[in-house]
Amino acid sequence: MERNQKKQIAAGVVFSYLSVAFKILSGVIYTPIILHSLGQSEYGIYSLCISFIGYLTILNGGMNAAYVRYYVQSREKKTYSSESINGIFLKIFLLLGIMGMAGGLLVSANAEFLFGSKILPGEYEIFKKSIRVLSVTVLATSLNGVFSSCIIAHEKFVIGKLIDLLHTILVPVVTVPFLLAGFGSVSVVVINLVLTLAMLAANCLYAMVKLQMRFDLGYSDKAFLGSVVVFAGFIAIQAVMDQLNWQVDKFILARVSGADSVAVYSVGSTFNSYFLTISGAVSGVFIAEVNRLAARKDEAELSSLFIKTSRIFAQVAVFIMLGFVFLGKPFILRWSGQEYTDSYYIGVLIMVPVTVALSQGLGQDIARAKNMHKIQILINVAVAFLNLFVSIPLAKRLGAIGSALGTFVCEVIICIFVQTIYYQKKVRLDMKAYYMEMFRLLPGWVIPFATGTAAMYFGVVHASYVSVFLYAVLYTVIFGTSVWCISLSEREKGYVRGFVNKIMIRK
Repeated sequence: MERNQKKQIAAGVVFSYLSVAFKILSGVIYTPIILHSLGQSEYGIYSLCISFIGYLTILNGGMNAAYVRYYVQSREKKTYSSESINGIFLKIFLLLGIMGMAGGLLVSANAEFLFGSKILPGEYEIFKKSIRVLSVTVLATSLNGVFSSCIIAHEKFVIGKLIDLLHTILVPVVTVPFLLAGFGSVSVVVINLVLTLAMLAANCLYAMVKLQMRFDLGYSDKAFLGSVVVFAGFIAIQAVMDQLNWQVDKFILARVSGADSVAVYSVGSTFNSYFLTISGAVSGVFIAEVNRLAARKDEAELSSLFIKTSRIFAQVAVFIMLGFVFLGKPFILRWSGQEYTDSYYIGVLIMVPVTVALSQGLGQDIARAKNMHKIQILINVAVAFLNLFVSIPLAKRLGAIGSALGTFVCEVIICIFVQTIYYQKKVRLDMKAYYMEMFRLLPGWVIPFATGTAAMYFGVVHASYVSVFLYAVLYTVIFGTSVWCISLSEREKGYVRGFVNKIMIRK
């Protein structure tokens, strides 16, 4: 790996975590404001809109991964010109954006038919206005995909992550004054649209000017296009199933319980979204390298990279998951109120099984780089439908917690059992070595687990920001010390020392 590439990856990691830190910090401050400004029912409607609009941008994720894969591997193998690839993908992203916008407008026109009578007429009016604005946001987001993917493919992580960071900071900074002035959820989505357009302009300007991105719009290759559609199509199906697993509970609750239950579930699932964001923040900076190794068919190096990064991802994922288990309930009680107590149990049910999948961070990217992601996607389809059928009766019987319980059962099946077999047999990753490394990390987690369990048993953490903060600091010190002394290898300790030394020298 070249020196400049290593610097870009290191800087990309730093900016990734900075972006995540600001996203979570703003969420912690921003969510109570939006909860109290909108009220429980309107917040439920707002959350429903955001969840639904996620379905309309699902195809973008597949195309982002496809662009990076085909751009990097074509450059490595010298098959297609960059102008040809850019032209084809620009047309695809534009088409996806138009389709997504049309889908949003169609939902707005048929909202009552889709969500039933539990939602009130005034709430439907807010829903329709918000969806129309978000439909335009879908178009802007889709167009942004081709430029942001180009930046990733060139491994210019600093500028790409910096633009994301600015967007993350500006959303709450601009929105909060409007909420405090009495504007509703429609104003929130309008502000998001404006900032998304600004991010699109920034990425476009950098790609066109600095990276000299050019487009051959007249280029057409049916074989290449077919390959892209098949590759991205399976990723899109997986994304649909993931979105269904994470968001279908809200739609079920909207029909069987109403907007208040959606709000309670949304608060719990918000912490899971933070969990996914933090744990997956770094994997994006390795995508180009993974595709380069896949193009060279360097199986040994791919497995080595997978296991090295999995050790890091596992430490991050377990740290966050245990932290939420020990401190989540008092924090939620203080943060959102007594009526959101069930949100804690929802968050735990959703987060626990995902920890294993998040520790295998690069596995999915390696499978995609090898174009071996189809089987897992078909399994995900089956599990997603199982989730749907399990969650409906549980939601009717137990409400929001019942929906989360259905998701928990299905995620255990896919994350712990199916994924391991798939990576070992199909993707040819050394999962035995992976689990050996996880067992080596396990002793370092015993002390923080024991102290956290004791703190919960004796009720030492109270529902106040000061109490939660103090014990969060203590938990971080205990976890960090235990992991450093017991779990980390000398190489990993060297990475940490080197990173700290660089920061101290710069200061």
